[in-house]
Amino acid sequence: MPKFINLTRANEIGGNSYYLEFGDEGVVLDSGMHPKHDGNDALPNLEKIDRRPVKAIFLTHAHHDHVGSMPLLAERHPDAPMFMSEPTYFLADPLLHNSVNVMKRQQLELNIKEYPFYTHQDVSRLTKRWQACHLNDRWSIRGWPITEKDKKDEPLSFVFHPAGHILGSVGVELNYRGQKVFYTGDVNFADQTLMKAAEFPLEGIDVLITETTRGAQPSPEGYHRQRSEEALLKALNETYDQGGSVLMPIFAMGKTQELLAFLYQAQREGKIPQDTFYIGGLGRNFTEVYDRHAHCKERKFNSLQILEDIRPQVLDWKAVKDFRPRRSQLFLLPSGMMTGNTTSNRFARYFLARPENSIFFVGYTDPDSPAGKLRAKARGEKVEIHEEFGDQPITCRVEHFDFTSHATRESILAYIQKLNPRHTVLVHGDAPALEWFRQQLILSCPDMKVTVPPPGIEIEL
Repeated sequence: MPKFINLTRANEIGGNSYYLEFGDEGVVLDSGMHPKHDGNDALPNLEKIDRRPVKAIFLTHAHHDHVGSMPLLAERHPDAPMFMSEPTYFLADPLLHNSVNVMKRQQLELNIKEYPFYTHQDVSRLTKRWQACHLNDRWSIRGWPITEKDKKDEPLSFVFHPAGHILGSVGVELNYRGQKVFYTGDVNFADQTLMKAAEFPLEGIDVLITETTRGAQPSPEGYHRQRSEEALLKALNETYDQGGSVLMPIFAMGKTQELLAFLYQAQREGKIPQDTFYIGGLGRNFTEVYDRHAHCKERKFNSLQILEDIRPQVLDWKAVKDFRPRRSQLFLLPSGMMTGNTTSNRFARYFLARPENSIFFVGYTDPDSPAGKLRAKARGEKVEIHEEFGDQPITCRVEHFDFTSHATRESILAYIQKLNPRHTVLVHGDAPALEWFRQQLILSCPDMKVTVPPPGIEIEL
């Protein structure tokens, strides 16, 4: 019977990592770092599996909360191959190198003695162990594709299914002697501007391990992405008409590329002015990977080369003196949470001070982050987004538009009900999100076993 250990330190959205053991075959699903914690508190409980077999490591996508501690996991299990999709292979590398830079800076600024957990040299060595795998093909955990005829000789095999979250994101189907376990990773069941919706198995899964990120967020009645798109374009034009410019705090990977493509399309259709977009340097690095993999079947607009066709300008706050935004400019700058000393955090003070300007959020903002604190305040109130600047009056327009890359809770619930596995394991969600899914499944699927796995405790699947 398969065994499962939740390696995250709490039942929440954090440093995602999970262990599965099939007899003497063990695998790890993701190895992230908690975005809200520092030092060792940000890491999964990797020591829980030090004496257990780890024959393979799977990376579902290249977001930091799924890959940030991968070098540490790899060091503990030096013989385990690491499998991912081809786009993730190229996205994870610059992300981990950026993580080294961030940790070095935080070591100096916050005196976090454990930092950096790994070096640029460690990341470069790590990539030599990575193996990119085609989607929808069956693979041996020894690293080669297998045919139907070979299945009997492979006790444990896997298939990657497109997850629709960001470029290269996958769900992992594991087959051990006829028993099938499916881990969703982060998923989106709706089309975005660039990414197509997830294509997950609809039958034959015994155990489902699923994310629950938006479990505490009911979708507004009649919600459709098109409404968010129309509302954002209307707000942009209103800002431009009054002589203002817009700051969009945004994640450098995934969200930046999606919004650039959407806004470029709107420009071509005459819905917004033909002005230059500005992005951060890290956003450019990830956009290069998106352009290199424009041909992927999981991506729409395969002929669109973002850097060549849209030509966004790269903005570095350290190189800009006496910056003042001008009319009709749009700045898509990291980070989406406006974390201290990031480009969006530094630039925000120039937008907050002018009533004609706007700050628009298009993704998740943690309530405790500077972005979350700003969203919670009303125009005319004061907010501190950086200790260097102190309390600042909010004179500009601040608004949120839902361009989520995560599936709605209703669509995940519908998928679980349709798949109808014998056992569903709920992960990657805060306590209210996990509980909503648990209650819904108890009511709608009384024959299904539903588990919210406590951190660090082995359970049987």
